[in-house]
Parts: sequence; structure tokens; C-alpha cells
Amino acid sequence: QLQEANDKAKALQKQQKDCAAKLMRAEKLIDGLGGEQASWNTKSNRLGKDYTNLTGDILIASGIIAYLGVFTTSYRSEAVTKWIDKLTNLQVPASKEFSLATCIGDQVKMRQWVIDSLPNDAL
Repeated sequence: QLQEANDKAKALQKQQKDCAAKLMRAEKLIDGLGGEQASWNTKSNRLGKDYTNLTGDILIASGIIAYLGVFTTSYRSEAVTKWIDKLTNLQVPASKEFSLATCIGDQVKMRQWVIDSLPNDAL
């Protein structure tokens, strides 16, 4: 009986050590995920704002692609500013600071274009 009790005690001690190690790993994981909460909240807020501004942003992006490609950067910027003002007057939600690259761009493809010696401008 004494031997059985000692064996059981050793097994319980081993279980206790395993549980303590698992608890420490779980705490580290939770601490790591706690930092992600702020990141996810920021991304969620940005996504909600982007969704709200989607209609106006796509109108501006379409106008840039269809009409402004041949013009200078300063003229394009001036036209986009006027379009944003017009959308604001018509109460169509759009980003106050519009960027074509942000709206429809793929950062990886654009970086490759720069590597391939294509112009690195906003259009």
C-alpha cells in the first residue's frame, strides 16, 4: 500500500509539473495575443472606414484611369481635389486624402514595377 501511495504521489507530482508548464505556455500565448488585439482593432476600424468610402473612392479611381492618365501629376492632383469636393457636396462618401495606389493597388506588384524600372509615381 505504501508503494502504491508513493507511486501515485509521484504521478501526481509529474502531472502537477506538466500542468504548470502548460499554464505558463498558455499565459505566454495569451500575452502575445493581447498585443494583437490593438492591431486587429486598428485594422477593423480602417476596414470599416474604407467600406464606407468605397463608392466615392471607386468613382475617383475610375475617373483617374479613364481620363487623367495623359495629364501631368499636378493637373491630376488638382482634378482629384475638385472631384472630392464635388462628391462631398453631393454627400457621396469618399476618402478625404485619395490615393489610387491605396484604393486599387497591390503593393507587391507595384514594388516589382519599380524594380523593373517603371515610373514610381502616384498613377
